[in-house]
Amino acid sequence: MSERPLNIKLDIAGNPYEMTIDARNEEVYRLAAREINNRLSIAQRSRVDGFGVQDYLAIVAVDLMISNIRLERKNDVEEGDLKTLSELAERLSRHLEK
Repeated sequence: MSERPLNIKLDIAGNPYEMTIDARNEEVYRLAAREINNRLSIAQRSRVDGFGVQDYLAIVAVDLMISNIRLERKNDVEEGDLKTLSELAERLSRHLEK
């Protein structure tokens, strides 16, 4: 059973963004907006001359993508490890069956 769409408004960098989402994902969207704003606040504390909100948001975007890529690479390694372990388990099972 699919949940009804939910209209929400997220505040990002002081601007409201209205969107329609699956109600099951509301918490994730709100957490994402909070994390963006937290990282934006941290970036803005660096006070780089000539930087505006868009520049700081670009820094946040790069920072978040770096985190995402690291997580993907970690998961790739773990998936590879799981495949290796499965292959070893199969070999061990065949050896024990002899």
